[in-house]
Amino acid sequence: MRLSTFLRSNAEEILTAWDEFAATVVHDGTRLDQKALRDHAGEILAAIANDLEQPQTPAAQEEKSRGESRQPHGELDTAAETHADTRMVSGFAIDAMITEYRALRASVVRLWTLAGGGRDHQNDMHDLIRFNEAMDQAIAESVARYTDQTKRSTDLFIGILGHDIRNPLGTISMSAQYLVRSGKLPASAAETIINSVVRINSVIEHVVDFTRVQSEGMMPIRPVPGDLVTQFVKVLAETRVRYPRSLLSLESVGDFTGSWDEGRMGQLLSNLLANALTHGAPDEPVTVRLWENAEGVAFSVHNRGTPIPLKEQQLIFKPLVRGMASGQGERRETTGLGLGLFICQEIVRAHGGSIAVTSDAASGTSFTVTLPRRPQFTPVGARCA
Repeated sequence: MRLSTFLRSNAEEILTAWDEFAATVVHDGTRLDQKALRDHAGEILAAIANDLEQPQTPAAQEEKSRGESRQPHGELDTAAETHADTRMVSGFAIDAMITEYRALRASVVRLWTLAGGGRDHQNDMHDLIRFNEAMDQAIAESVARYTDQTKRSTDLFIGILGHDIRNPLGTISMSAQYLVRSGKLPASAAETIINSVVRINSVIEHVVDFTRVQSEGMMPIRPVPGDLVTQFVKVLAETRVRYPRSLLSLESVGDFTGSWDEGRMGQLLSNLLANALTHGAPDEPVTVRLWENAEGVAFSVHNRGTPIPLKEQQLIFKPLVRGMASGQGERRETTGLGLGLFICQEIVRAHGGSIAVTSDAASGTSFTVTLPRRPQFTPVGARCA
């Protein structure tokens, strides 16, 4: 029996096996009934049977093997694409959805073999190759749709977080300043409110940047010609306002012109300064040093205080790793998300540079960044607002 004929005449048996396996897939979503589990599986099988019966050129076969044989833009979604939509909404992870396809492929081959498939070596081998191509195409369509929908959800999340939450925070900050000017609120009370707004905004920035990196693979930057020292002087001035009792100094000798994303560079230094002020000794200065090197320019942020254990130095740039062990670094802010140093690393990486940390009791802690004067590759996208 040709495989396309087998798929049509034994669809119910194949789909029953699909139902039984899909019901065992572990996922975080809601439990589905038989109708929801089966959803578009019948249409996927019918599409594969139709494909097997159509002539195929070598070029079309090559396109399909690469997952490039998609419907022209503007036509209706394929059953595989719609299947991805339903599985995503139902809470299936992408690996669980792929596992379903693997089970479907195995069931079809097993049942077809039991029914006598494979005896006509030439035709059956051809059918089996075409079937695997069609299955791979269905998987490619489902994965592409799932990935696209995930990215859309990510972009929506970033938009809500970056716009709808920042706006009321801005209103809170401006209202506090107005109350101070009108004499209805002491300046000390307003300072607490404004500092809290700044910290919430910082958390939002970190989450937005982290999500963007996960979605796009690299921090979006927009380099422009500038002077790193000029930018860093502004950041230190802003940091002194936020940390009025801090001891900050800037040392530089040489030429620090180049092409960088000024906003990201400011964010990079601000994060490193906040890290140094949070974990360093409160009565010791934090020093920013800039120098030229063979690769371009470099700078370091140095502080004294409890050193970072060697084991944690190896993990400190990973996302959601908080850094200092429990009981150390008494100035640690417990509300942090553990994203600050990861964001620093991604900003440096997007510019084609490197970042490293050294820390011991004798020398203190230094984060050292090396940057080319211009990014070594085409920047990804535009800086997120």
